[in-house]
Amino acid sequence: MAKMTMKDIAKKAKVSQPTVSRVLNGHKGVSEEIVNSVMKVVEEVGYVPNKAAQALKRSSTNIIGISIREIDNPYFVDIIDSLELEARKNGYNILFHNSKYNPVTEWENIQNFVSRQVDGIIIVPSSDFNLERISKLDIPTVVITNNNKKMLDSVGLNHLQAGKLAGESFIHSGHKTFGYIGAIRDDEKFYGFESVLQENGFTFDPKNFLLVESSNDNIMIRRYIEKYLDKSEKLEFTCLFAENDIMALEFMKAAEKRQIRVPEDVSIIGFDDTYLAKIMEISSIHQPIGEMVKTSFEILLNRINQEVPPTSLVNIMMEPTLIERKSSKFRRR
Repeated sequence: MAKMTMKDIAKKAKVSQPTVSRVLNGHKGVSEEIVNSVMKVVEEVGYVPNKAAQALKRSSTNIIGISIREIDNPYFVDIIDSLELEARKNGYNILFHNSKYNPVTEWENIQNFVSRQVDGIIIVPSSDFNLERISKLDIPTVVITNNNKKMLDSVGLNHLQAGKLAGESFIHSGHKTFGYIGAIRDDEKFYGFESVLQENGFTFDPKNFLLVESSNDNIMIRRYIEKYLDKSEKLEFTCLFAENDIMALEFMKAAEKRQIRVPEDVSIIGFDDTYLAKIMEISSIHQPIGEMVKTSFEILLNRINQEVPPTSLVNIMMEPTLIERKSSKFRRR
């Protein structure tokens, strides 16, 4: 059987060739009756669009470049999964790269996206190092998980509010001494946590900040936690807010070895609400990943289709929620 063309489909469906093109590319403004008629013929003849030819004709590759800074954290695995799903729904494939928190690798990733002529880029940046030169590229780019109000479109989370939610929950549960574990001190989550304590008449003791070198290396995190617990005769806090669910889980494991009970001796709240939190019943700050990804794609597609003024940036900040589970469901007296 000779290969069917779009012209053949149009003839069999009794519509014009441009109409078939609009239906196959998901354009709005085509009646449901015509869509059904065209798709019926497509299914009958087993028509497969020639993507390469379409790309040449439209100067489009139907590929979105995705650069993530790590894949060890299940939070980023969830993001990748959602991004691929959203890409397929919109007729795109993804080209994925992991920067491993290395700005040099990240820029190499971006250059590869450029050479592959991707239609757009979605990036979880390793730092701010490359953002200015990325903003000078002709390829539409959206930053996801971070808010960048100066150079690129972005969809992020209100991390300050996330810290406040954790602090408020601990205060309402009767805690008076507070701990925090994280890889960096200059973190909006921590600032939000600390500020809500101050607003309620409490002070965060700096010695209760458990600083670790890595945010995702389980072994490294465990070593720092064990070193901290080994030099302490007893915990100086009754609750702990963790930078992510990995740190929360590692602290719970180390605590259990030392007969420190969770949540009776120490209540714990993590961050990201990954499958780790769900499986291990860890209270965690939930990020609306599906909504963040969908919004990022909408912004990117608007840029690709030139439906947004190039001079105006789109920066959206989404709100977190606290999902309470066994690790913090304990009221102190």
